Amino acid sequence: MLKIRDFAKLAEVSMTTLRYYDEIGLLRPIHVDPDTGYRFYTMDQLPRLHRILAFKELGLGLTQIARILDEGISSETLQGMLQLRQAQLQQQIQEEREQLVRIEARLRSIEQGNSLPSYEVVLKAVKPITGVSLRLTTADLVYQAHWVDEISIMLKRYGVNPIDHLLVLHAQSEDEQPLSSVEIVAPVDPRVVNPLIIRSEGRLTRCSLPAVPYMASTLHYGPPSLVLSAYQALGTWMENNGYTIVGPRRKIRLRRGDNLDDALTEIQFPVEKVG
Repeated sequence: MLKIRDFAKLAEVSMTTLRYYDEIGLLRPIHVDPDTGYRFYTMDQLPRLHRILAFKELGLGLTQIARILDEGISSETLQGMLQLRQAQLQQQIQEEREQLVRIEARLRSIEQGNSLPSYEVVLKAVKPITGVSLRLTTADLVYQAHWVDEISIMLKRYGVNPIDHLLVLHAQSEDEQPLSSVEIVAPVDPRVVNPLIIRSEGRLTRCSLPAVPYMASTLHYGPPSLVLSAYQALGTWMENNGYTIVGPRRKIRLRRGDNLDDALTEIQFPVEKVG
């Protein structure tokens, strides 16, 4: 028999690892001295340890490895485990490639003298939204800055509070719908949607926005009427990082007071990777 120190040295693993494998029942010593608590192993246990280490190198968890070694799982089950791990690694590689592209784009920006851009763009997942919407059309830029006020006044009149921030929904492209024609969306409790539509005499309509797995987002400080630079920043980011817009653009009122210079607006583009 081999002491734990000698067995660890032979297998080139730490004694801590062997003790942990013993605790979880993955690789128990052949004998434990009842007086000293010393663990002893044999050469015959080395193949099992090597198999554990081999499966670990494939990225399988210890619970999975225990199933493989102790339950005699089928080759189809093992194949499924490895295919799942393969998919996880492919996703990880893809995410790291995209991160590398963003780093390269930022380095190019720094080389051009732009160490800190005015707008930072992040990718995030957005949950589905249920609420009511109000469609408005105008070419008056001054009025556009107060679009959300109209639906806010209606909701207040009906005694309903939004459950999240109000947002402006633009068409995917100007060819589909003029930029001055938008849909103002108020997320509300689904139970009050139908009563609101009835009380508004049809001015409000039901709105259900789907979840978006990849939403490019940036923040605009200041008057909403000057948000064009934020749109341009998102467009540049998509071009540099290989994304394209795949749905209606969203403008979310995060903070809005009497002083529009202090307003905070989030601009969102639903996007997907080109190709």
